[in-house]
Parts: sequence; structure tokens; C-alpha cells
Amino acid sequence: MKFHLWLAAALAIFLAPNSFSADATNAPVKTEARSLKDCLQPAPKNGGFAMDGFILWCSSVTKVGDTYHMFASRWPLQYGLGGWTKYSECVRATSTNLFGPYQFQEVVLQKRTNNWDNSRVHNVKIVKAENKFVLYYINSANQTGYAVADSVTGPWTRLDKPVIKASNPAILVRPDLSVYVFCRLKDSAQVNRGIAFTAPSYDGTYSVMQNGDNLLPENCELEDPTIWWANNQYNILLNDWKGNATGIGKGGAQYFSKDGVHFQFMTREPVFTKTVPYDDGTSETFSRRERPFVYTNEKGEVIALFTACMPKDEHARVVVQPVKNYYPGNE
Repeated sequence: MKFHLWLAAALAIFLAPNSFSADATNAPVKTEARSLKDCLQPAPKNGGFAMDGFILWCSSVTKVGDTYHMFASRWPLQYGLGGWTKYSECVRATSTNLFGPYQFQEVVLQKRTNNWDNSRVHNVKIVKAENKFVLYYINSANQTGYAVADSVTGPWTRLDKPVIKASNPAILVRPDLSVYVFCRLKDSAQVNRGIAFTAPSYDGTYSVMQNGDNLLPENCELEDPTIWWANNQYNILLNDWKGNATGIGKGGAQYFSKDGVHFQFMTREPVFTKTVPYDDGTSETFSRRERPFVYTNEKGEVIALFTACMPKDEHARVVVQPVKNYYPGNE
């Protein structure tokens, strides 16, 4: 009898599911399926990045030493929201605190006459590829290119032509330095498809996956994706175009995929809405809240969510919400 009890206990331990991630030695313990929403915390009231007289949009952040460098799009407030089509440029701001406040440092890139990027520099996204800093951006719709530098402060070398026929690039540099880019492409039926491209390196040839088919389930649509790798999968957070995924137009929708082609809903509940809670107990509801960007630590845990937030007067700024070590556990 005692032997049977011992055997049952041994089998229970042996057959128990593995509760540790395989993609990082120090990866956190997996839990039940949950979305990033479960770990969002109030934003510092005086954090983020704001500039008098400018609309700020499209933020992304990289850390060099003890300093966080934010690359963002901006244009003069006097031109209103639509001014991005003619006046958007890339700027850099810095902070020693991930959550800010960030201080303006310089204008990084502006549009160029008689070049492919002759109308704007927008949808900026900074990534590190080994010893190179690569700054992706768009010109007009469906024209994505990049600039490259040895230092986060430049100088930047630009391409003579775009490399991707899509907008809203979300870039993932893999350990072997190959690149996966999730984008938005509006097709002839006016559907904002989620499509992906791959390249053997940032300066290689970018090839579209699955013939450019919409990779989002139920033919859902998108705007402004951000991407990160955790739990041996591609994780994406984006603005839910038309609200088909979450029921809220431009609410935060989260997906995941094991192969970068077949995506699933992490949740149908919106990860974020237009309302931001602050650390002083107050909150603010914006007329627009878009362009999410997640910042992860070395374990693949999301520790900050950046969004472009526009009040009714259109004086948009970047708001940063701390995230309590979010790691997707969905297996």
C-alpha cells in the first residue's frame, strides 16, 4: 500500500507540466494566460515626454549605458493632427529614468527634397543590430526605409530608396541578426492588413511572408503595432482598427504567434483604452491614444508601455505607464 502511494506521488511529479520558459535561463515562471493589461500600473504624472508647441507621436526607446534614448516623431502644433503628412520629423530625447521625464536633445532626421523621403519622417522605430543602431521610418504610406549609425547620437546614413512596401513597421532583430518586421498594409478593399517581412539582416533583402495575406485572425485590422519576443513566440500589441478584436475602436489588442505567420488572440479584452490613470490617483481621458511601444528587460518581461496621447487641444505628448514585469504565459 505504501509502495502504491509512493508510486502515485512520483508519477504526479514526473507528469506535472514544465512551469519554466525555455527561451531564457532566468525566465520567469509561466502562469495562466493573461494579457499585458493585468500588469499595467498608473503612469507618473510628470513622466513621459512633452514639448511646448509640438505634437509628439511614434516613440521608441533604447538604452545606452545608464541613459534611455527616446526617438519620436514631432511636428508643430499649429498645423494640427494632419500636420504629420508634411511636417513630421524625428527627434531624440533622453532620461536616466525609463518613465521620464525625457528632455529634448536634437532633431535627428527631416524630410529630404528630391529623395524617397521627401514628404515626412514618421513612424520612427529604433533598434540595435549588434554594433549598429538602425532607425526605421516611413515617408508616404507604404514606404518604409531606415537610417543606420555606429552611435545612438549619429551621424546617420540613409538609404536612397525604401526597403518595405508597407507602413507602421514593428521590428524584431533575432539573435542571429535576421530581421522580422510586422507592418500594416491597406489593400484594394480598404482593409488594413497585418503583414510581415523577413530579411537575413537589417541591410539584406526584405521578403514578404504568406504572399502578403492578413496574418491577424478573423481578418481583424490594425494600426501601429509593437513587437517583442518572449515565451518562445512573437508577441504583438497594436491599435485595434475598427474594434473588431476588442469591441473598442483603436483599443489595445494583443496577439501572439509561434511561427510569425499564424497569430492568435491573447485576449479579446482591450489592453488599454483612451483613459490613463496617474500615480497621484487622478486619471485623464484623451481624444486619441495611439502608437503603443513596449520596453522589455533582459528576461523578455515588459516593464513599460509608451503611447502617444492627444487631449482635445491636440497638444499630444508621450505617456509612459510602468508595467509590473509582464511575461505572457499562455501554454
